[in-house]
Amino acid sequence: MIGSHPVTGSGLEAIESAVRDQIEAGIDIISDGQTRKDMVAYFADHIPGFEIKDGRTMITGKVCPPEETPLVQDLIHAKRTALGTCEVKAIITGPVTMAFFSELTPSAPYSGFRDEKLYTDIGEALAVEAEIISKHGFTTFQFDEPSFSIGAPMDLAKRALESVTSNVKGVKALHVCGNLKRSFREIVRIDGLDILSFAFKDNPGNFDAVDRKAIEDHGKKLGAGCVSSMENKVEEKGAIRQLLDRLFAAYKPENIAWVHPDCGLRALDRAVAVGKLREMVRAVREAEEEAR
Repeated sequence: MIGSHPVTGSGLEAIESAVRDQIEAGIDIISDGQTRKDMVAYFADHIPGFEIKDGRTMITGKVCPPEETPLVQDLIHAKRTALGTCEVKAIITGPVTMAFFSELTPSAPYSGFRDEKLYTDIGEALAVEAEIISKHGFTTFQFDEPSFSIGAPMDLAKRALESVTSNVKGVKALHVCGNLKRSFREIVRIDGLDILSFAFKDNPGNFDAVDRKAIEDHGKKLGAGCVSSMENKVEEKGAIRQLLDRLFAAYKPENIAWVHPDCGLRALDRAVAVGKLREMVRAVREAEEEAR
């Protein structure tokens, strides 16, 4: 699972519903469903220096590490609901996306979105966030940076993200949705990551952008998106299988660590989201059976 799931109910009930949907579909590595807020507000609501006003995220002061994170309780509840049947992945919005999707106010001590200190401070805050989550026993992390496909300053992005991941123990993945034509060569050089997770269903041009040799040379594995996060319709298993076969031919099965939806599924109908996950799992299991 990449991240968000359609919201059913509220609070802990919504998390429980998302977790059960994923488990019943056969997902091995699940999320908590990200049912409470958007990907930036999840962190802006408690990291000093950020404020949320009228639904807008703003940087109003120096960004500092949080003392605690409420995300831990959602992750713990997801793990309890799963009852040991699967692994719960901790998902953290990356430093560049936290900056890009926020408004920089005059009261903040940063000169603009090219100010390296802005990314350094956010990176240090998120590093503490990850450390707190690690202390509660979570060992699989995903860092979300959709801004990497829309013109992020990759020189600053690389240093900021490496500062977040440097002390994180366990499996560390980077998820970037969108077209990677302009950014893949920079993304693959980011140190401290095990898995690079990209969209291939809605962005077939990524087959041209994502180079297998570069992935192998930099010691990375691939997370491969194979069902749409935008189309509110369940793909047939055969169509998913065709995309999987193309992925295995282009990148070799041993280079693919995860198969997942292109992105989060929150915008879709719940039945559609569950159907996509179920058909994806069926396609993967069929491919595994034929490979034996």
